[in-house]
Amino acid sequence: MIRPALNTDATEITALWNTMIRETDVTFTTELKVRRDVEAMIADPTRSVHVAEHNGGFAGFALLGSFRGGPGYAHTVEHTVYLMASAKGFGLGRALMDVLYDVAVSQSHHVMVGAISGVNADAIGFHEKLGFAQVAAMPQVGRKNGVWHDLILMQKILTPPADTFERTR
Repeated sequence: MIRPALNTDATEITALWNTMIRETDVTFTTELKVRRDVEAMIADPTRSVHVAEHNGGFAGFALLGSFRGGPGYAHTVEHTVYLMASAKGFGLGRALMDVLYDVAVSQSHHVMVGAISGVNADAIGFHEKLGFAQVAAMPQVGRKNGVWHDLILMQKILTPPADTFERTR
């Protein structure tokens, strides 16, 4: 089951996120999340945070937020999806992404972006299956645990392009 996150989910979201930060290189940050910041994300109307439940318990989360600051990027969003190891293989990642896609379209966003660690081949393949295209590979832009990591940018255009200057070139 996928549902909007509640403040009561903040502890489990924080714990999973911090596990990913401490134990993996799928995120380049080393700064642990704190519950009050996750609660603020859940309450932030410019973000969309959803939780996956499986077998009656917390299984993971996904969030949608700004890609970059400034009005020129207002219609582009970036997403994050994390699942508990025990929850993988049940279609929950796909279900979370379906919800994020629907939210992005309903909010008139034009592009969804996934910024993926180059070591995360599963996430790259997952995004390819969902119709995302790799648009950039940025070698050695992230550093974690004494190792340089590549960043893969994948995007999916959600709406057909309007008539723009770029289209006429």
